[in-house]
Amino acid sequence: MRSTRLAAALLPCCLLPCFLLGVRPALAQVSSVYLVQDSGWMEPFYTDAGAPFRPLLNALVTASHADGEVVVAGFDQDGQIPGRHSPDVLYRGRFDPVRVAAAIASLDLPHQPNGHLADADFDGALVRGIDTILDGHPGIVWLVTNNRNSPNNSQRVDDNTRAFAQALGNSPALPVVVAYPVRLPATGRLYSAQGLIVYGIAYGRTAAAALRRLTAGPGLRQLFRDPAVQLKPLDQAPLAFTPDATLTPGLVASRAADGALRIANVPGGRSSTVEIAGTLRSDYYPHVIDRAQLSLRWERLDQGAGRPAAPLLGAAIVPAEVHGLGPGEALHDVRIRLDIPRIDRAPGLAGWLQKDVVLHGTLAIGLSDLGLSLQDGFVGKMRQVAALDQLPGVFFDNKAVAAASAILPVTLVVHYSAWPLVLALCGLSVLLLLLAALLVLGRREREHLVLLGGQMRRVRLRPFETRRVVLPPDRAFVLRGRLVGGPRIVQRPPTDPR
Repeated sequence: MRSTRLAAALLPCCLLPCFLLGVRPALAQVSSVYLVQDSGWMEPFYTDAGAPFRPLLNALVTASHADGEVVVAGFDQDGQIPGRHSPDVLYRGRFDPVRVAAAIASLDLPHQPNGHLADADFDGALVRGIDTILDGHPGIVWLVTNNRNSPNNSQRVDDNTRAFAQALGNSPALPVVVAYPVRLPATGRLYSAQGLIVYGIAYGRTAAAALRRLTAGPGLRQLFRDPAVQLKPLDQAPLAFTPDATLTPGLVASRAADGALRIANVPGGRSSTVEIAGTLRSDYYPHVIDRAQLSLRWERLDQGAGRPAAPLLGAAIVPAEVHGLGPGEALHDVRIRLDIPRIDRAPGLAGWLQKDVVLHGTLAIGLSDLGLSLQDGFVGKMRQVAALDQLPGVFFDNKAVAAASAILPVTLVVHYSAWPLVLALCGLSVLLLLLAALLVLGRREREHLVLLGGQMRRVRLRPFETRRVVLPPDRAFVLRGRLVGGPRIVQRPPTDPR
């Protein structure tokens, strides 16, 4: 039943990818939903006045809200508290630090009619957060929990927890899932706790892109000591290539502000090859690349609107394998060789006036025979925050990943020589001068010495001008001027008027 409800909640995301997921950010804003667990095991954080629980929540919302509306809600198990639903929305609207802080201050620990604190329902919170709060639109669900369940929980609670774990790992509608384990010791009247976990769950591709930007941005990097734990996807490797030197004379490679590999001075009108030396850094936190075979290929190279994509040629990377590359570590002296196809000018006069053309494409760095392990010390950090046996299985999915790929954006600045344009302009100038000379010659009268009837005579004619000369007793001549040389002479009878 729980899996059916989850599938139903995620169905709009799967069925309407063009309408809901593929929309440009300018057309579809990404909402941020903050679901804070308020069941019994969270009691220490609510009652320990010295635990900075609420300040953490305020800082989280400030650092992680996207461009859409902000929703703050508490969650437990729906139906346990009379007159109160879960999630219990406390604020919904544009980001307002004062109203958000008031909503966080109003979070409490609800009691069941029997006096017991509420149970947790992670799956129900996620399902209803997507179904009723996001209403099937793109959004990021930030779920704050200490990931603990009572050993005496009902079968329903255990089933809900398993469904939540399966959704994180298996649902294609949740393409990106990250987590921040937070060490936050707290002692309450009933329980004690060492920390909690903040999950960032993207619903839809638009939200996935926003979540990636937020986790890489300064706000969350300053709030949390460690990077976000990459839970999903693990088959999209977060690798970054930084060029150190361009080994091909004349070409210049650099790293753009958006992380793209920028190659300038690519010669236009002919194919070329560029070789670049640099470093390859892994941001696969908290995973170590124990081993992997490296490969490189072109994925696409666009030539601009209205023109077909350029043919994809060869690409290679050296070394061909990597061992023991931890998160934040770099592999040095990495060499990339790219074959660049011939890029011709655009047709027409606009193409001849082009000096530089910018093309965009992507490279894929492949990792096959991949072996991932958790970084030393990470498991120890997790034990200080949550019980390992109650963590979702997605924390340990690295064992099932055998291949991955990293996308490297590429920007080519294609340079066209100015000589063809200079020669064309010179040719045009010569043609204009010739036309001007012809025009002058065509309008100027010239004197010609011609033989008419055995007599030499001087005649003045313009080019293409016709003149009739009659000589006694009965001879007539028609002279027609030419652009070059003497006139054309035709003898006619005197009675012929032509």
